[in-house]
Amino acid sequence: MSPSDAQARRFIELRKHRRLTAPPGALLSFSQLALPSGRAEEAEGDGTILDLSSGGCKILSEIAVTVGQPYSLIIQLPSFPTPIIIEAAIVRWFGNQTFGFKFDAIQQQQEELLREILQRLRFPAA
Repeated sequence: MSPSDAQARRFIELRKHRRLTAPPGALLSFSQLALPSGRAEEAEGDGTILDLSSGGCKILSEIAVTVGQPYSLIIQLPSFPTPIIIEAAIVRWFGNQTFGFKFDAIQQQQEELLREILQRLRFPAA
């Protein structure tokens, strides 16, 4: 195993939450919780969810975000009529029109809905 393979493997093993590929048509809307004064960047936007876990998600979007900035999120998945509201999520990384959110604050009811959706994505009905 090459050193780069070992590093990639170690990175995956450190994840706390199992990531699942989001179904086609999974969308996310986001809005900055606090826009720093003097900043001219966009404070809200939307994107396509590429993967999802109980702890965060990976997004594809043309909107630039700031690492470390908190956002509120609305997750909309096909076949699930109720959107999931994430009160606060932090941008952990950004690159090449993709970025990752770490969920920081979610109400219990929304967290239960997210767990149910993840369970159904893991084990779809036959």
